[in-house]
Amino acid sequence: MASELTYRGGGASPVAGAGAGAGGYSAKPSKPLAWLPRAARYAAAEHRPVFALAGMLIAAAVICIASPSAPSSSAAAAVSSYSSSSSTNNPLARFSVEPAHHRDLASTRHFVGGKVPLGLKRKALRVLVTGGAGFVGSHLVDRLLERGDSVIVVDNLFTGRKDNVVHHFANPNFEMIRHDVVEPILLEVDQIYHLACPASPVHYKYNPVKTIKTNVVGTLNMLGLAKRINARFLLTSTSEVYGDPLQHPQVETYWGNVNPIGVRSCYDEGKRTAETLTMDYHRGANLQVRIARIFNTYGPRMCIDDGRVVSNFVAQVNMHIIVVLLLYKLYRPRGILQLVL
Repeated sequence: MASELTYRGGGASPVAGAGAGAGGYSAKPSKPLAWLPRAARYAAAEHRPVFALAGMLIAAAVICIASPSAPSSSAAAAVSSYSSSSSTNNPLARFSVEPAHHRDLASTRHFVGGKVPLGLKRKALRVLVTGGAGFVGSHLVDRLLERGDSVIVVDNLFTGRKDNVVHHFANPNFEMIRHDVVEPILLEVDQIYHLACPASPVHYKYNPVKTIKTNVVGTLNMLGLAKRINARFLLTSTSEVYGDPLQHPQVETYWGNVNPIGVRSCYDEGKRTAETLTMDYHRGANLQVRIARIFNTYGPRMCIDDGRVVSNFVAQVNMHIIVVLLLYKLYRPRGILQLVL
């Protein structure tokens, strides 16, 4: 059977008009803008550019209404130029009082949408302080809490005291954990301040093996934690890394003169090893580290019997004052006080 094609055009069938002549058939008209890509033709159809232009005009009008007016910005610029020129020409300009209307213009600045300018409030950090109940550590905790950080203190209270941080117990940003850094601990913090170690000769000679374990194993645990959570690490070292120095005063490039088998070597060599581990983690694991070599320090909350120069001096002064007061109380009628003084 012969197939039959159906012509759906508006005019006569081309087959019927074929016998009448070729002039009876008209070709289908071409699409408008056929030379453009398909995406461009879609965008240009149905008056889409007109609607897009109208939307942009509406958005521009809304932005102009919401933004500060030009006169206020120009007035503020005039105020700044006025103050800068006056301060340049007048040597006493820093002591002068700015006119009231200029202050009012400068104070009328506002921000679109109520946005707070960047840099007004610092992001609070979560900080771990090992040995935070000690003499230096407790003052560091005071400073960190004062600037708005959340602080976790880890201390085994071997030389530290709860009395040094008891005034922070009611602070919701403060937390204390009784723990020995020789044992691993898992915490999520942004910074680690590693101060845990007995620092006075009386204390670190009491248990030399424990002292060097705190310096080596404790530092290794804290560095591993810092690497795991990508936290910045600070090691508090000591001037004892120089040993019995041959150079005075010591510079950071000086390597020291340390006896590795002396009675103080548990502390000296322990801190030197801690510095070595810290720098190895910095070079090998790209860890952000800091090392602070602290020399003789004194102040509130220090132990009066820690065996160091300043504390011994204060203890001896206190003892002499007590002796003088006792002599004054006992022998005041006989006039012995003049002989003692």
